[in-house]
Amino acid sequence: MRAKELAIGQLLRLAVGFVVSAFLGVLVAVVFPKTAANLFVEIGKSIAGKVGDREGFGAFLSIYTNNLTVATSAYALGIFFGIVPWIIVLVNGFILGLVLAVVVSTGLISPVTAMLAVLPHGIFEIPAILLAAAAGILVYRGTLKKEGMEVVYASLKLYALSAVLLLVAAFIEAFITPKVAGIG
Repeated sequence: MRAKELAIGQLLRLAVGFVVSAFLGVLVAVVFPKTAANLFVEIGKSIAGKVGDREGFGAFLSIYTNNLTVATSAYALGIFFGIVPWIIVLVNGFILGLVLAVVVSTGLISPVTAMLAVLPHGIFEIPAILLAAAAGILVYRGTLKKEGMEVVYASLKLYALSAVLLLVAAFIEAFITPKVAGIG
């Protein structure tokens, strides 16, 4: 039972951190629009370098591989005092907020299209990243903080659930989101 309580507590804290960092991303985009536009361009280049112009199954594999790499990093590097999972969650929240604010404020896409571009797969992807991050923190707590193997086993279950959710999210992002949002 202790592992479950720890997991829920970590998930809640990480979710709050994600929302706050997303809000900060929006705030930066509003207060510093030129800086935000430059960051947006760099983020776009990074994403294009990972996914490219692939469509269909190729896009699905690229998206899943990229997101699973992020989740695995959050999980495995959680051993370092639980810091890396927090960094991953906060950076991803900030990027999401900044990108949404930039594309909407510059008129690249409408607010409705922006939401349709994020929500279908985001309802799986964001919780999956939060689960992987919570799992990473549990690895640290179960091993270095010596809170027990029950906590480590719980972390493995969370990570496995994260991997499955990311698979669903990648499928939706590659095959459904472009049609729903009209962006592909």
